[in-house]
Amino acid sequence: MKYLLSLFILAINLIGFSQTPEVLSLSLDNAITLAKQKNTQLLNASLDIKHAKTQVSEVLSKGLPQINGNADFNHTFEVPTQIIPGDFVGQPGTNLAVQFGVPFNANASIGVSQLLFDGTFFLGVKASSEFVKISELSKSATEIEVKEAVSKAYFMALIANQNLEQLKTSYENMVQLQSETEAMYKAGFAEKLDVDRIILAVSNLDVNLTRVSNQTTLTRQLLLNTIGMDISQKIELTTPLPSTIENDLSSINFDPDNRIEIKMLDQQQLLNELDLKRYKVGYMPNLYGNFSYGSSTFAVEDQFSDLGNDWYGNGRYGIALQLPLFDGFYKKAKIDQVKIKIKQTENNKNQTLRGINLELNQAVNAYDEAKKTLQLQEQNKQLAEAIYSTTSTKFKEGVGSSFEAVSADNEFTQAKINYLNALYELNIAHINLKKAYGIL
Repeated sequence: MKYLLSLFILAINLIGFSQTPEVLSLSLDNAITLAKQKNTQLLNASLDIKHAKTQVSEVLSKGLPQINGNADFNHTFEVPTQIIPGDFVGQPGTNLAVQFGVPFNANASIGVSQLLFDGTFFLGVKASSEFVKISELSKSATEIEVKEAVSKAYFMALIANQNLEQLKTSYENMVQLQSETEAMYKAGFAEKLDVDRIILAVSNLDVNLTRVSNQTTLTRQLLLNTIGMDISQKIELTTPLPSTIENDLSSINFDPDNRIEIKMLDQQQLLNELDLKRYKVGYMPNLYGNFSYGSSTFAVEDQFSDLGNDWYGNGRYGIALQLPLFDGFYKKAKIDQVKIKIKQTENNKNQTLRGINLELNQAVNAYDEAKKTLQLQEQNKQLAEAIYSTTSTKFKEGVGSSFEAVSADNEFTQAKINYLNALYELNIAHINLKKAYGIL
């Protein structure tokens, strides 16, 4: 029985080792969704929000009752002696040495303090809540950056794969041309130079295939790393690279306030203003309430066992008012510092607005340029295809040279790659344009 069980476990392990890694079908939308779940920057941004919320709880805790319990035991091994006039005990004109207290005592008490009024506390609660919004806006900014990075990495992986396919097609065509040329050479219809030239072209394409294949692998690993996944994961990209992109953003009324950078600066300015109010109300008095109750027990020398037999209670409550009169101009210095921060934030917002307008203009121009480049590359591809077709036919009919055939194939392959790269650049320009409009 043990032998059969061992064989069963061994078979299970062998099956597990023989399984190939599962290929993950990955669309662009799925890649972005996975990045929101796995990207390290986004995970940390979510933790920043949780951390900010704990700071709200920290501030709120100062306005809740503060309760403390105390207990102590004391052994006064030598009770202090005091001198009193003998008049107190009917012995005028003399001084008597007496001891007050007992050597053993124990105490237990509970104390409660409560903040009744502190203007800085209520503004602190408000500021900490607004700080949570800063963290949420920061996460939104990180989401935009991650979405941009994932989209660009996805398109880069797509274009690298398509370039690889183009090179494979060219390589197959050139290998076919090599076979045909060698047959023509054996039949006496081609020269040895033609065969050697085509063999050299095949060898160069083989080198390029290896290089581009490695680049394709790297682009996929870059995509997986950007998402936050294991780079050894096998993936299949299912979203095709858009071949036509219309600028449907020109009709949008651009509002700089839609940009996350402006929202974050406005929120920072709100925090600055709350900070200013907090220091100003620091000149107002603070009011606290307190309550305590305790009990004590005592025992004299040689009667330690009596400790705890009798307990004597004590309690009190009160209200304390703290009025700040002079702090050495500390709050004034803090107020001046916050006023400077407010002015700096205003300057940063103005500079950011100018930068956003510049970014938008650059994005629009880059998109228009990329669109025009794509149109030209498409024309070049069609022209190179016509040249390749004519040259291949002439060479096969014996009226063209191998040099022309190889050159035409290289030019056609390069034209297709140039077109794909132009298509990639147009998609990237469209992403940058959407980001500039604040709608990515």
